[in-house]
Amino acid sequence: MEQIYRQVEQNIDNLVVNQVGWSNTATAEQLESARNGILLIPFYDKTVPQEWFENLVGKRVLCLAGAGGLQGPILAAAGAKVTVVDLSDKMLEKDREIARHENLHMEIIKGNMCDLSMLEEGSFDLILNPPSLMYVPDPVEVFRECARVLKPGGELIVMAPTPVNYLCDFVEDENGGYYKAVHKMPYDSREFDDSGWVEYGHTMETYLGGLIRSGFVITGYTECQMEDITELQFMVRAKRV
Repeated sequence: MEQIYRQVEQNIDNLVVNQVGWSNTATAEQLESARNGILLIPFYDKTVPQEWFENLVGKRVLCLAGAGGLQGPILAAAGAKVTVVDLSDKMLEKDREIARHENLHMEIIKGNMCDLSMLEEGSFDLILNPPSLMYVPDPVEVFRECARVLKPGGELIVMAPTPVNYLCDFVEDENGGYYKAVHKMPYDSREFDDSGWVEYGHTMETYLGGLIRSGFVITGYTECQMEDITELQFMVRAKRV
């Protein structure tokens, strides 16, 4: 398993080096808006509902597998006490850079989101987990760790791809091509791709059922359909009971 996570770390580091779009840091406008109490945290071409971020001043917030200089700095600018945990050194360095530049106080930790033993039990009010669960074989391991480090009544916001993202392959034909459903869930990219890329497709039962089994109650849900019909993302808000 350690070999898998080393490969994931290398893959994400390479994406940062190649400056993929989702590794962009928070803009001056986003930070100024957060300082004025309005958090514009992207969820693809939407934003996280504003009501999901009420009364953050002084609250302990964990940005889990969310380094990259975007979500963490916005939360810190809004007055939260932010901890960022991520596997990628290059993503974490982006948080360090923007924290220095904007004089933001954030605790930045290199670590695996499946093992949060470096964090105290019941120590966070909110966890934000941007898209990253597709890099772990079993998201329930993450949910259990989130339940452990959240205070009772604490909230978890998760963004992830739906199974639709992994069901189809694109088939070229004389009419421009079409999508064909060929994969069953769960999906493991290593069964179809020997390039070294590691990605997992999980069922909604694993995501939502896993949250419930880990001690959460679902309190919010939304989806984002991208231009590509197979790119359907979801975001869920859950409360630790």
